[in-house]
Amino acid sequence: MGKLFSVYVTELRSALEAETTAYRATTTPERADRQFAIVIFTLLLSVLTIRFYAAPDPWMELFRALGWDGLRASWDAVFNQAQESRFHRRVFWAGMRVFVYILIPLFVIKVVLRDSVERYGMRLRGILPSAKVYLLLFTIILPFVIWASQLPSFQQKYPYYRLQPGESLFPFFFGWELLYALQFIGLEFFYRGFVLHGLRFRIGYPALFVMMVPYMMIHFWKPFPEAVGSIIAGFILGTLSLKSRSIWWGAAIHIAVAWLMDWLSLYRQGLLG
Repeated sequence: MGKLFSVYVTELRSALEAETTAYRATTTPERADRQFAIVIFTLLLSVLTIRFYAAPDPWMELFRALGWDGLRASWDAVFNQAQESRFHRRVFWAGMRVFVYILIPLFVIKVVLRDSVERYGMRLRGILPSAKVYLLLFTIILPFVIWASQLPSFQQKYPYYRLQPGESLFPFFFGWELLYALQFIGLEFFYRGFVLHGLRFRIGYPALFVMMVPYMMIHFWKPFPEAVGSIIAGFILGTLSLKSRSIWWGAAIHIAVAWLMDWLSLYRQGLLG
């Protein structure tokens, strides 16, 4: 298996090197550097936004500092005082990730770079043959997910929407799981699509390792085994995205693992009846 993957990566590196050489031959250095810089600065601003403004509270503090007390009071009512405030906060969390990970890079690609989103991992045509590789990957991951679900650190972290004693799964938990899936599509598009493919035009295969650093950093607040796993996942999913030129199967496997972890965590906590 290791030898097969090594051959896989070697062939991919050769193909990307040829593509990068062709790109440099047909693109001025100024334009190439401009695109590279735009992708990097979008990455920096996005990571900062997610780190410091992904929850309602920093925004309310900002509203206070600006003297917007009415707006702050409205947000406080929705996110802290309403009966459904726990769900509202989860909606905000997912919504910020959709905004940062999907809407911002789409704007940059279409308006700033004036490019096609298919070139940034959103390709759908011809991705069916790649399904078997991702299915094999999911099969390999499955035992580790089952093992991790029994750890107290994972049960304390997942699911993000915490059920109250006696609370039904419907509607809020099921609604949360759909939002959770949507933000994973955004996560894959941003890191394995926009960042990875945006940088590969200029530097080729090393773009994979550039992408892996901020992707691992967003896992600093997760359990340690998951943070370590993000390095492996970043490398494998990034490699597969470079090969297939698509993020969709990567998003599917990410959603499947996340949903499975949530349901296993509920099961371990005795919350499934």
